[in-house]
Amino acid sequence: MTPRHLTDAELALLREFHGHLGPYALAGARAGRHAVARLQAERHFGIEADVYCPDRPPPSCFLDGVQWSTGCTTGKRNLRHHVAEGVEARFVNRRTGEALRLRLRPEAIERAVSVMQEHNDEAGAAALDASSDGELFEEIPDA
Repeated sequence: MTPRHLTDAELALLREFHGHLGPYALAGARAGRHAVARLQAERHFGIEADVYCPDRPPPSCFLDGVQWSTGCTTGKRNLRHHVAEGVEARFVNRRTGEALRLRLRPEAIERAVSVMQEHNDEAGAAALDASSDGELFEEIPDA
């Protein structure tokens, strides 16, 4: 059996929050979870996220995954969307100022989307969740 990174209960909560479970929402959830742990940031008020992605689904679904996993929201003004071609996010620990920038690897999402097209959204999400953080994201220097 392939290892997963989110539990069944977490997948159910993400599905409920987003309305379905697809690869981009799951990738956003994984990115946010990775950033919270790596930056040792407190969810909701201790972290902020700038997400760079297209302004259309499915890539924009990455935003919902980041929101779900970090607690950042547009209302608190600690989640901001910037229209861009690729998918990446910059996270900042508000207490320390430490930043982390992650880019979704195109080959990882392409594999998951291929599985999704062959089977369904959830199969694509499961294929993505079987990947390690290193397979999913490239850490890029913060500008």
